[in-house]
Amino acid sequence: MNGNESIDLASLPSSPLPSQPLAVALQKAVALLETLSREQLEDIAAGRATLAYQAAPAPAPVQRRREPAPQQQRPTGVDIEGAVAAINRLATPGEVADYLQSRAEFTVPVLKEIAKALGPTVNSTGRTKTQLRRDIVEGTAGFRVRAAAMSEGAWAKP
Repeated sequence: MNGNESIDLASLPSSPLPSQPLAVALQKAVALLETLSREQLEDIAAGRATLAYQAAPAPAPVQRRREPAPQQQRPTGVDIEGAVAAINRLATPGEVADYLQSRAEFTVPVLKEIAKALGPTVNSTGRTKTQLRRDIVEGTAGFRVRAAAMSEGAWAKP
């Protein structure tokens, strides 16, 4: 086909609007043709050159982060759930501190397990018994006391 021949209208799609994939493909084809030189375009138009379809290589698989292996809880001989329930029943920070101090079996690993089981208000990253006890007190009864003070108007002006 040279530039003087007419296009066979019957060969064109009957729909006035091309389908979505056809429209995208036409946009990409036009973008490709715009990068060619005048001579290359004339060669294609005269039939001395052709455009060829080439499938793109398959995309590389998406690398997903591995989930960390679940931490194995070491048997401690201590009822963690029982300790959590007892702490949650205590009303004041002093009662929680006394309870934790009175339990000699609450080693650092046990205190960390208790802190994790108590939930997000308790920091479980302490390295010593003193730090962990303080964090448990502040994250349980201490948290409840502070929240109650704020909700009862402790911040209101007289």
